[in-house]
Amino acid sequence: MLALSSLSISVGFSQTEKDKDHKKNSTSLEITSDRMRSENGGQKIIFSGNVAVTKEGISITSDILEVYNTPDKKQTQEIVAIGNVKISRGDKKAKGDRAVYLEHIQKIILTGNPKAVAWEADDIIEGREMIFLMDKDRFVVNERVRAKLFPKKK
Repeated sequence: MLALSSLSISVGFSQTEKDKDHKKNSTSLEITSDRMRSENGGQKIIFSGNVAVTKEGISITSDILEVYNTPDKKQTQEIVAIGNVKISRGDKKAKGDRAVYLEHIQKIILTGNPKAVAWEADDIIEGREMIFLMDKDRFVVNERVRAKLFPKKK
């Protein structure tokens, strides 16, 4: 429980103006799973079994989740979801085999085996790699893109 509560704090006790602004803009990270273990003194925390993550309106489920903290353990550097990854934000959904969430630049890189799939309503977009720009609410698809788009219903 101690390790989990440290994940909810994205900024530590430094009192610089930059840190205060970051703390105002940060939200907590909620993770549930069947098991958890900590490595490297809490720098790496591994969740496994029925993993579910919620942060800023984004939901991620996966088989395994690895959380990498800064060496001082005051901030989360990156979150890696592995196996049966599903991401949802409102009516937008994506799935793949692996996702890397880079919190400091608000980016999720989703890869699949061999494809990641994202869809909104009936539209389907596939590609080997999808990069979600969370703060801009858009994404880029790389490597052999396939899109199936349907007219909007009135």
